[in-house]
Amino acid sequence: MFIEIIFTVISFVGLIVFYWDEVSNITVLFKGNIYLWLYGIKIKKDKKEKTFIESKVTLIGSIQKLMNVTIGIGSKRSAYFFIGMSSIIGAFVFCILKNKVTPLLVYTAAFIVSVFPLLILVCRLHNLRIQNSCEGDILITELIDNYKMNYFNMYQAIEITAVTIKEAPNSKKLLLNLSKGLNTVSESKDIKKLLDDFRFSIGTSWGNVMADNMYFALSSGIRVSDAMEDLINTINKARKVKEFSKRENNEGRIMLRYMAPFCYLMTIIGGIKYFGLSAEEFIYYQFMTTTGITWFVIVLILYILGIMARMFLIRNKLDI
Repeated sequence: MFIEIIFTVISFVGLIVFYWDEVSNITVLFKGNIYLWLYGIKIKKDKKEKTFIESKVTLIGSIQKLMNVTIGIGSKRSAYFFIGMSSIIGAFVFCILKNKVTPLLVYTAAFIVSVFPLLILVCRLHNLRIQNSCEGDILITELIDNYKMNYFNMYQAIEITAVTIKEAPNSKKLLLNLSKGLNTVSESKDIKKLLDDFRFSIGTSWGNVMADNMYFALSSGIRVSDAMEDLINTINKARKVKEFSKRENNEGRIMLRYMAPFCYLMTIIGGIKYFGLSAEEFIYYQFMTTTGITWFVIVLILYILGIMARMFLIRNKLDI
């Protein structure tokens, strides 16, 4: 038995020596596959962490830019504070409505209340963009005139237009902020960042074209007067189309903004005057019972969504 084991080991060693090159190649290939597998796991992990960090930075950066454009506060600390306060408000509503209405309605109401401050900023941004878009032809006309008078110097044209423009107050603010920023930067990437904020404030196709032309003029000194004049003609045509097709539904706006709160006020008066309810009883049945608080939350959610929908669907920007 012992001798058989010795001969088996010797035979096995002989096979390894005879096929040593093949064994070495297989070993190297196996080690390489193991290394690639482990390295691939590490890359995927790093990629996931990087993606999470980038998404977090993008979210904070978007809120920061939104707050800077709408309310003039653009620090990262204020963005974190905004998110924290919105979450606290949503959690507060969740705690109030918990065990009083259905779980679906609780989560819906808490979510809507949490994003409501963000919706207010988005609505304000939408209104600012509408106002800025309506001043496009005035803005570009003034800018081109100063651009030509200052020997195609876009820096001076922006600075002078920001001071002299009178019929476009919203555009005046944009140009003042842009002029202040251009006085402190010199590199192309910094100029591009300032113009990105400028185009974000306008949010139109002609605003993007205008920002691109301004970037070429500021960074490379390319003359863009012809392109800007073509842009003015395009905006004027778009204004004529908008004025022709504009159909403002005043009845719907009045009903949504004033009639809905008025009808709810009339239910309070009717309940007290015609059904013999006292103010305390009305408050109890409305806010202290499951049915009352459920329908109140549903009506409030639908009212908020209706106002938001009207604002974004009916009021349009002047775009090309």
